Amino acid sequence: MKCYAKINIGLNILDKRQDGYHNIETIFAPVDIYDEIEFEDSDEILMESNIDWLPLDEKNICFKAAKILHEKYAPGKGIKIILTKKSPIGAGLGGGSSDGAAVLKELNVRWNLKLSHIELSEIALSLGSDVPYFLKNGVAYAKGRGELLSYLDLALPYYIVVVYPNLSVSTKWAYEKYEEKTDIIESGYDKLLPMAINNTLLFREKFKNDFEEIVFKRYAGLISIKNVLYEKGAVYASLSGSGSSLYGLFTNEKDAERAYDAFISRFKTFITNPDFLK
Repeated sequence: MKCYAKINIGLNILDKRQDGYHNIETIFAPVDIYDEIEFEDSDEILMESNIDWLPLDEKNICFKAAKILHEKYAPGKGIKIILTKKSPIGAGLGGGSSDGAAVLKELNVRWNLKLSHIELSEIALSLGSDVPYFLKNGVAYAKGRGELLSYLDLALPYYIVVVYPNLSVSTKWAYEKYEEKTDIIESGYDKLLPMAINNTLLFREKFKNDFEEIVFKRYAGLISIKNVLYEKGAVYASLSGSGSSLYGLFTNEKDAERAYDAFISRFKTFITNPDFLK
């Protein structure tokens, strides 16, 4: 299975909840960056990975996802999960979350559990706030912790260049450094996105990632990456999630390739074509 990552187009932190999480609104959009998972029959839950320091027990989201399904619904079942990690870690791209969702989807079929999408979503949320998004493909407007999803009937008509600047940012740290807003204002990104696709000036005007100020203050070099993406012709450039990855949306392939060429010698850099999921 290919487990595709995502970017956030806008990330508006609304308020802190009583359970310690934050209410947000954002747009999740898939990108052509992925891990690969193979599954083999086994009498127990086992994991292998190409990353030697990656935990292969309950600390790994794939193992945890399998164990939850095993304990609740399939006590006699086992599986061997072989993870080939290609997406950057700690990058704000949801690579681990996508892997966990892939395990839930595959084992639901392989073990004939017949769990509904709602049931799988509840389990996914216990693994992480953005895991439910990866149970389906597409562009989605997310609220709550990120689990209240409305999939939008549109595809982004952009070449997306993602730059991973060789550092990881802790989401926990970013939220701890975030200063709560005095006014809670929803931006309505679900309504704004179709408008911005027709008028790209609205991206810079209306979409903002609330983590940028915090992350750029600590990692000042990331600002220059964002600036170069704009210099190379991006209609919009932003941090994804809490970082560290940044991306640019480009209306034509030539500009996207120029941006890719500007970074590839120093950083992991990826291009997503508009129709990559077709």
